[in-house]
Amino acid sequence: MTSSGLPLLAGRASPRRLANPAFVAVLVAVWISITTNFPFVAAFYRSAEAGTGVTQIAFTLTGWALGLATLALPLVLLAGALPVRAVKMLLIVLLLACAPLGYFANFYGTQINRAMFESMLATHRGEALELLGWRLALWIVLIGIVPAWCVGRTPLRHVLPWLKRLPRTALACGAGAALTAGLVLVEFKSLASALRNRSVSFYSVAPLNVVMSGISHWRITHETHAVRAVRGTDANTKYVLPKRRLVVLVLGETARAQNYSLEGYHRETNPRMRAMNAIYLPGATACGTATADSVPCIFSGLGRGKYATALAKNQETLVDVVRRAGTKVIWLDNDGGCKGVCDAAEVANLTDSTDPRFCRPGEQSECVDEILLDGLEKRLEGLGSDTLLVLHLKGSHGPAYYKRYPKAFEKYQPACQSNELSACSNAELVNAYDNTILYTDHILGEVAQMLKRLETRFATAMLYVSDHGESLGEHGLYLHGAPYAIAPPEQKRIPMLAWLSPTFLGLEKWDDTCLRAPRPKPPSHDNVYATVLGLLEIETREYDKTLDVFDHCDPQ
Repeated sequence: MTSSGLPLLAGRASPRRLANPAFVAVLVAVWISITTNFPFVAAFYRSAEAGTGVTQIAFTLTGWALGLATLALPLVLLAGALPVRAVKMLLIVLLLACAPLGYFANFYGTQINRAMFESMLATHRGEALELLGWRLALWIVLIGIVPAWCVGRTPLRHVLPWLKRLPRTALACGAGAALTAGLVLVEFKSLASALRNRSVSFYSVAPLNVVMSGISHWRITHETHAVRAVRGTDANTKYVLPKRRLVVLVLGETARAQNYSLEGYHRETNPRMRAMNAIYLPGATACGTATADSVPCIFSGLGRGKYATALAKNQETLVDVVRRAGTKVIWLDNDGGCKGVCDAAEVANLTDSTDPRFCRPGEQSECVDEILLDGLEKRLEGLGSDTLLVLHLKGSHGPAYYKRYPKAFEKYQPACQSNELSACSNAELVNAYDNTILYTDHILGEVAQMLKRLETRFATAMLYVSDHGESLGEHGLYLHGAPYAIAPPEQKRIPMLAWLSPTFLGLEKWDDTCLRAPRPKPPSHDNVYATVLGLLEIETREYDKTLDVFDHCDPQ
């Protein structure tokens, strides 16, 4: 024994305490597969529920092996190729990054695809802060920071030189890949069925989902051209009308059709629109489950079947076509922005307002939607042209539903008063959400009343549509943004309605019975582009009358 007594005091770690980087990498992969990717493995178990206990276990083990292999194999390769300091830093960053992913995957059922990735990047800081809470902080500490600290404190050393260890590492990874492939082949029939039925999704495998979504976002960003393709060069108004037209497109946020009394919900959440005899369009569906997809899709006019993010970003939008026809476009926003579709409009973004009449003291981006109506009628009275007004609502955006409405609209009680959804019962959560729908109905009622008062100057109309729906615990899911192919109906079914002034109806000569009659095909976001052009009487090759929800009521 040396005079120092302890080897560590001499600055050298004992050989017995040194760890192989590849072994530590495997431990980290196992930890992440248990804590972060548990929903992926659980989906395999649920998918095999109809089988015997043995088949359930076998299929679940296959899922766990697949999830583990997607992370362990690349990590082991990197651990064999990189210096120990780089390996340690990689593992620490990975643990810290996967901890919040695991929290939202386990407690909200969140799955990351490109649209969700872009929504994360575009999320307003106020909305991001609403997702924070003590449960998330505790989870990150226990699942991310503590194991990252353990990795940081663990001395690592490669046993073999680089030229000798790399072939062995590659051989070990090859054996692991072969074993995983063998498990897949054994369970291939069940796996193919689960993937085809979308009961299993690789969008829930972290960090693979984030990496692939980031690559997809990068590719689309670099495919976007500085100059957009021009559309609607022939756009013009059909004929001179006795009155200018004022059409208000109210773009809702996170409202789902299932909680609309006009769609058959057991609570009266739409008293104003019912009293004002609004035209409800049942069965409507969204183009996407996140604002980053649905809003650009609506204004692209491409329809869900042809919509692609890169294609939409490289061409002009509905706003450009309407302006080209000589119609003024005003965009008022309380939801963090228009996702690049309103560049040609007159834009006022009120998201960061601190007006004490509408906003919570000391909290930015926490203004109720009535802020959009402040001084609006006086502004519209001075208009001298046809106008499209877009009101982008905060609507029912979660998880802090209780912040979306004034206390006077807390009709359904007790309402969840926390952004920690797990802190509330499902009944409290639904109560808070229903109050947001009730308040949006109030906003729509105020808009319609304003348009009635403006009838002396304009032929007025309002079209309302939500951008996507919301999950409130069904199937273990919360919020929105699930990949469309596997998203539940709660995230895809949306409310859509219209209010048309007597003056407007008189000009169009539309029959009320026809307007309210069932349509051969339920409406969707695909119909908004053409319907707005139709309401404004804009003639252009961009207009497809088969997609205008009111065209069939035009007198022959």
